[in-house]
Amino acid sequence: MEETQVKPKKKRTWLFFTVSAILLLMTIALSVEFPLEKEKKLRSEFREAIKSKFPKQAAQVARPFGLKKMETDADQLSGTEPEDRNVVLIHGLDDPGKVWMNLAPTLIRKFFNVWIMHYPNDQPIRESALFLFDELRQLKQNKVDRIAIVAHSMGGLVSREVLTNPDISFWSSVVEKEVPEVLALVMVGTPNHGSELARFRVFGEIRDQWAHMTAGRGHWLRGILDGAGEAKIDLLPGSLFLESLNARPDPKGVKMMIIAGIASPWGKDEIENFVTTARKRIPTSRQENLREFETFLHSMTEGLGDGLVTVDSTRLNGVAHKTVRGTHLSMIRNITEGSQRLPPAVPIIVDYLEQVYSGVSQ
Repeated sequence: MEETQVKPKKKRTWLFFTVSAILLLMTIALSVEFPLEKEKKLRSEFREAIKSKFPKQAAQVARPFGLKKMETDADQLSGTEPEDRNVVLIHGLDDPGKVWMNLAPTLIRKFFNVWIMHYPNDQPIRESALFLFDELRQLKQNKVDRIAIVAHSMGGLVSREVLTNPDISFWSSVVEKEVPEVLALVMVGTPNHGSELARFRVFGEIRDQWAHMTAGRGHWLRGILDGAGEAKIDLLPGSLFLESLNARPDPKGVKMMIIAGIASPWGKDEIENFVTTARKRIPTSRQENLREFETFLHSMTEGLGDGLVTVDSTRLNGVAHKTVRGTHLSMIRNITEGSQRLPPAVPIIVDYLEQVYSGVSQ
């Protein structure tokens, strides 16, 4: 009797999952003919329908989300308490949580309090920004008055949306002491003007879900409940989201810095050294050709960027900009956990935050 009750339930669950997967594929296939914003709306409606149908599963998937303080290792601090210097780390699209594996421990050793944000990153960026805003309200209730933000990839867009969208009214909330003041925003590999490779986010999604599965957090609905791919549309160059975001002025009073990666085998210094040497060896009649070749090498380097985001896409007028050698991930974290390499963006970020908080204390 008990067996006949369990089997139909399992069959119904898998039947609904199969039908839902088919409907999702049909929605995506049909939406090819629709404008991107229409596709985005369809994806959101599908996600909300799944959340309504499976509220317990949705709550289970959402449980790890939020802003959580990274536990301090007493051995790292040699018995010294962290200073009142708080850094919020915000990951990007389809990140399984390892992007801060090198930066976070380094910040702790430098006596920063580190808060790590986890959020359903495949949903519309605006929804992620609203979620971050609510988490910052909770952070203020924990007696945190000032923070600096370090954001990787899409996390920089989430941060900018919070700080600049007038509907969120972040700065009036600072005045009302509802959220912490943001002293600085460091963006690492952020596609401020979009990335065409967002169209191929399916590979990142597979990596994300596999990492959760191997960590024991796998769920058959996670790939939908953490977002149905709406962020992909926001990340495309020329999207309505990016047009709106980039039309706003930068947040006043926030120090900002951008770090971009260059995956090219040659950098600016290598190109200039090559051209200087070549200029001495080729005849004057060929100098114009050399200048054209130099321009080509620079454009290739800038265009390749970190392999996912071009250097030009990271730039914002009036914002300090640095480039480092590395891919979208390797400039900020090691690919293998056992590696002793220091990712090139890490010391730049730490030094910058030291300067920011040093200015506050003076």
